[in-house]
Amino acid sequence: MNRWRVLSWVAHGQNRLLLLALLLISAAVFAKPILLKQSVYSFQLAIDITQSMDVQDVVHQSEPVSRLELAKRTSEHLLHSLPCGSKLGWSVFTGRRTLTLTTPLEVCEHHHGLLAVLNEINGSMRWSNGSQLGKGIYQLLRAAHDMDNDVNIIFISDGHEAPPMERGQRGIQKTDQFTASGILLGVGGESPTPIPKTRQDGHISGVWGADEVVQRPGAASGEELSHRHDAHLNMLANLAGLKYEVLTTDSVLTKAISTRQFSQLHQTDYDLRWIAALSALLILCLRFMPAMDDLRLRSLWR
Repeated sequence: MNRWRVLSWVAHGQNRLLLLALLLISAAVFAKPILLKQSVYSFQLAIDITQSMDVQDVVHQSEPVSRLELAKRTSEHLLHSLPCGSKLGWSVFTGRRTLTLTTPLEVCEHHHGLLAVLNEINGSMRWSNGSQLGKGIYQLLRAAHDMDNDVNIIFISDGHEAPPMERGQRGIQKTDQFTASGILLGVGGESPTPIPKTRQDGHISGVWGADEVVQRPGAASGEELSHRHDAHLNMLANLAGLKYEVLTTDSVLTKAISTRQFSQLHQTDYDLRWIAALSALLILCLRFMPAMDDLRLRSLWR
């Protein structure tokens, strides 16, 4: 008799919904994460924060912004785009040194922390007004090599050297001993533009004059003006074994990294229990909705 009562209870349309919700709740409690193989990435990303990066000669979503701001927004877009299991770390460059702010962290677990650090990157972090890019790239490659063999680098800069390099100088030591590779990303306009004179508090107090910066020997070489130095960046990329790209839109960087050269196959846990829990909640809402009468429930289960 009890068995027939149970069967009769289950046969009722409204109770079927409760039974389905119970099964989904059980799945949400006891189901294990699914292991899937997917391509993941690991990068240590450095942003040039020298004063030439304050030049506003680039555009982001139809809005004029500084080179530094475009670099940060592109880095944020990369953070949002990387799949779970990938790792990303932040560094800044100025003078002759690249400083690590965070080593590569898993982008989903540490998403908010990584975003908070990125938002704080600005010109107030400068400890020097110089800019010797080759030394900064070399230090970033060495740091990535010491972190993990799977870590590659991304270095974003306009290519402006201060003081300017003399003709024939390489500007970077040999990097053959490092396993890390990566991308050198050039940012900035093509036309020479005055460099803002930015104080430590971030306020601009004019622009640099020709007599305030080191010029190349022989004649004034316009070092008080800045543009994207593609030829110089290309040379540094070739010497360091990096891929060179010009930063125009957010998607440039995400497309540049989406190659087998930078990806690794990795098993990642996907916790899908939230889908079962959400489905159970929706079914319970449907079951106890005041306007949901028996007639509509019966028609749902026919």
